[in-house]
Amino acid sequence: MKTRVIVGLALVAVFVLVLVFGGFVTFALFTAVAVLSMYEMGSVMKKKGFAPFMGGLYACAALLYAVLMLYKAAGMAIWCALCVMFTVAERLWNPKRTMEDIICSLFIAIYPLLFYAILAYVACELGNGALLLCFASPLLGDTLAYFVGTALGKHKLCPDISPKKTIEGSIAGLLGSVLGGVLTWVVSRLWAGVLCPPIWYAMLFGLLCGVAGQLGDLFASMVKRWAGVKDYGTIFPAHGGVMDRLDSVLFCAPLSLLYVSAMALLV
Repeated sequence: MKTRVIVGLALVAVFVLVLVFGGFVTFALFTAVAVLSMYEMGSVMKKKGFAPFMGGLYACAALLYAVLMLYKAAGMAIWCALCVMFTVAERLWNPKRTMEDIICSLFIAIYPLLFYAILAYVACELGNGALLLCFASPLLGDTLAYFVGTALGKHKLCPDISPKKTIEGSIAGLLGSVLGGVLTWVVSRLWAGVLCPPIWYAMLFGLLCGVAGQLGDLFASMVKRWAGVKDYGTIFPAHGGVMDRLDSVLFCAPLSLLYVSAMALLV
């Protein structure tokens, strides 16, 4: 428990540095976690017995943020498409690669790479307020769900997918996500000086993001259980890998994009 808390606080500190400094710090950290996520997902597929071709996916993840900064959303979409085409084309010159391997490669191109593309767009084009939206609600929800579920959880939520998750923890997680929405609203209004909609908009978003975050968490757990692994990696002691930490964040990124876009029309 102590290690989990210490590592969690360290990760929060890193995220605060990203919000404060932005620029190259955001670029470097985003690129690192995107590439690491490709590696973790590829490793999971290999443990299941498949051999996805990762070359194009690594290239896409490594240059995703840079291409977005230089050529905006259209350039990023073209870059992603080219990397996927290269990934598929490799099969033509490698008869040892099976169709199942290629299907696994395309799965990774969708999850998590597509979600990283959306997260990159949020970070690069929409700014720190939108980026905070992607993280505050799911991570506060994860934290509250873990502690309440550990202390009070009795009724299993999805025992076939994640035996430790409980209904009590899930409800607490939704409350934590609402608090995350409120936190984002307060920071945007008081610290960043951004014109904000009524606070109940942020509370509603937090609730929706809490639902999406828990779906992302459960889906990531489903993939791990299918592959027969406990965690995606070991880079964060007591937390697992990058995907173990960001599974809920990735599912909140599309909602954050929609929320900020909608608020721009309303405010």
